[in-house]
Amino acid sequence: MSKTRATNNCALILLNPCRSLVAHFSHCGRWCPLKRRLAMSKAILLVDDEVAILRALQRVLTRAGYRVFICESAAAGLDLLAQQSVSLVISDFRMPGMKGSDFLAQVKALYPQTLGVILSAYADREALLASLNSGAAWKFLEKPWDDAQLLKDVEAALAEKERRQAEIQRTNLLLSSDEALLELSASGVVTRFNHAAAVVLSMPPSELRAKALSDIFTDINPIELATFFHKKDHDICLQSQHGDAISISHRISDIYHYLLKLTLVDALSSDVFDGLTDLLDQNTLLGRMEDLISVRSGPFAVVVLTIANFQNFVDTLPESVLEALLLNIGQTLNRQLSAKALLAYVASDRFVVVFPAIKHESAVQQFIGQLLHPFAQQLSIATEKVQLSFTVGYALSPQDGDSAKQLLHNAVTACHHNEVNPKAFYLRYDRAIVELKRQQFEISNSLYAAVEEQQLQLHYQPKISLLHGRCQSAEALLRWHHPKMGWISPALFIPIAERDGQIQLLGQWVLEQCFAQLKQWQQQNLGLQRLAINLSGRQLQDPNLPTQVQQLLQKYQLDPDVIELEITETFLMADIEQSRLLLLQLKQLGLHLAMDDFGTGYSSLAYLAKLPVDVLKLDRSLLIDLEDSPQSASMVRHMIRMAHELGMVVVAEGIESKGQVAILRDMQCDLIQGYVFSSALTEADFVVYVSSNTGQTQWEQFAND
Repeated sequence: MSKTRATNNCALILLNPCRSLVAHFSHCGRWCPLKRRLAMSKAILLVDDEVAILRALQRVLTRAGYRVFICESAAAGLDLLAQQSVSLVISDFRMPGMKGSDFLAQVKALYPQTLGVILSAYADREALLASLNSGAAWKFLEKPWDDAQLLKDVEAALAEKERRQAEIQRTNLLLSSDEALLELSASGVVTRFNHAAAVVLSMPPSELRAKALSDIFTDINPIELATFFHKKDHDICLQSQHGDAISISHRISDIYHYLLKLTLVDALSSDVFDGLTDLLDQNTLLGRMEDLISVRSGPFAVVVLTIANFQNFVDTLPESVLEALLLNIGQTLNRQLSAKALLAYVASDRFVVVFPAIKHESAVQQFIGQLLHPFAQQLSIATEKVQLSFTVGYALSPQDGDSAKQLLHNAVTACHHNEVNPKAFYLRYDRAIVELKRQQFEISNSLYAAVEEQQLQLHYQPKISLLHGRCQSAEALLRWHHPKMGWISPALFIPIAERDGQIQLLGQWVLEQCFAQLKQWQQQNLGLQRLAINLSGRQLQDPNLPTQVQQLLQKYQLDPDVIELEITETFLMADIEQSRLLLLQLKQLGLHLAMDDFGTGYSSLAYLAKLPVDVLKLDRSLLIDLEDSPQSASMVRHMIRMAHELGMVVVAEGIESKGQVAILRDMQCDLIQGYVFSSALTEADFVVYVSSNTGQTQWEQFAND
């Protein structure tokens, strides 16, 4: 009885089972990528010993929008793959030196995420079958080819590549995550799951495997389910066959599969619901709200109150005390309301209040404040003293929804988004909030493909010596151009990558690209002495980081002295001893180490003596008032002097005026980085900047002004 009553009060009304909606939405326009976008975002390598064939293939694929590389031998192909990431390799079978099957076998071993295809007029049948069976070659295409069919085959190969990559990502999560994860096919059938999901669903693996979603959950509302799979930016609450309320959210979803996270919603005993008989349940509340809408009684407010940190009470209070607490909350709220207001208890930690006849939004804020006033003091529950706070979100009719369900959903959404705000802040639903969340979700999903689809770029910001004005070092900065969203600021996507885990992949890509770029510049005699590379907190938690860096030094035959790794002050100071041990390992490789963003965290020079840091980067926030504040100037001067006494080089970043340059030069700061000299430049523009001694020219002009 308790479970049934609890789950009947979930955040969503669940009506009819539905099997086909998942399949329907997986094939709608929002899910299927445009062919042109697919073509433009993929790189292809062609390997054939006949130059005429290579040129003909290159013309066909380039016209279709693909980035095409060509090589006349398998050996040359392997050399190119060591420098350039590609999604698809199309190889001839019979070539001098190495057959196409052997070449693709090596490609598969070295670059398992790259797909191989054989295009040939001749192939040894046994060798071809072996290559196909081993997975080294995905498909065999015959010469001569038809251009239209070739493009279809290439598109199919790239789609298969994406499908495999997505499957790898889902597999890694299923194997490594402690979350309860359930994988669905596009038709809504369970394909895979982890042990935690079986536990949450209370189903043995033999029963769960190959089940349709409608066989696992009851009373599925097709509209809510369609919205959930289509938008992927909110949770849905469903009732399992065993009567449990389970919250479901997207983990990773694509056009082939959905990886869903399952969370069991704690059920409370029937005593709680029996004690709250004066309060409405959700179904009754929605009916009353529809009545308000239909009779056009005027604007009203829907207010959602969620008990903050409710799980802590569940974990620490005896069940009898927890039940008494909820009864006390319901009774206290009820006493504050007018006779016309509606009060409902809809979930374990959630109450909903409807204020009718609202004339001004300011009145809603006032009513909420009065409603929660009694909870400013501790509540005495049995022998316990309990201090409560609430997260509050609200929606107004008719502006924020034209149905009871939509108004309640939007108020719940506002409440969710208000969790990060300070106490006693009441947040109204705003469509922009939902749009921001949707954008963040899209960015998070797109980050997985950003490296593979060549969407990332490195730009380089010069560092100018205040001693002679030359640019002998720079910082590599990550930039992302999304095919649909355009340029996405690192300030937006880096925190998302840190939160959702893609930062590790991005960090590895940045390291690889920086080492390769440095090697190229050395071969061009550019004269750059050092390149600074930012490391994320996730990378610094990886015990294999020193080994990875050492392998890159060996691969590109670089002197470690040319590499400077930048590490944020906040991360270093979080665990000073662990940071010291990690930096010592990196230092033993011969690298230079920099403390980035100094001044945004602890700002204690005393800590620096404990760390093997070579470079101190003063954050822009310390320097912005340098020209106008004697106090700021004195503090910066002291920092530079102390850093020099510790044997460190000092870099001032974010410098934007000639006056700041003059002051920092008088303070004997070593290097300047900022727009006053140059913004971050593309690789080509950076080479021109350094080669033409533009920085030194600017420095001389500043000195003469």
